[in-house]
Amino acid sequence: MKKFFYLFFVIICFSCSENTRTSNCFLGLQVNTIVDLTLPEYQSLLTAGGTVETVLQGRNVYIFRIGNNFRAFDQQCPERNCNSLMTFNGVEIICPCDDKKYSYISDGAPLDGEGCHAFMYFVTQISNSQLRISS
Repeated sequence: MKKFFYLFFVIICFSCSENTRTSNCFLGLQVNTIVDLTLPEYQSLLTAGGTVETVLQGRNVYIFRIGNNFRAFDQQCPERNCNSLMTFNGVEIICPCDDKKYSYISDGAPLDGEGCHAFMYFVTQISNSQLRISS
């Protein structure tokens, strides 16, 4: 019975994995701040479909409200040789250096399925009027 328990324990330990998506395209992006949705610059996030372009701790960030959920993306292009900020056209996030498009709905995945994702921050809703944005 002990052998079965140990075997089961070993199988469970080796089958666990980290579900956090990492990106080798972005190194050292650090943000950890609270956004107050009652401030005028964040009012559009009070309704579904709202979008805000803001600066958080020196980083240019898009914050989206999708239904009752929030997503935040750094505006830095995933393309390593690009120093331009990405733009949002109301449907997708676009890197101007190579015209590559990213989905803000599906965690920043490139629409062509190739290359790095746009850098997505963790968004935790603290209350009805506060969000924590962190990397």
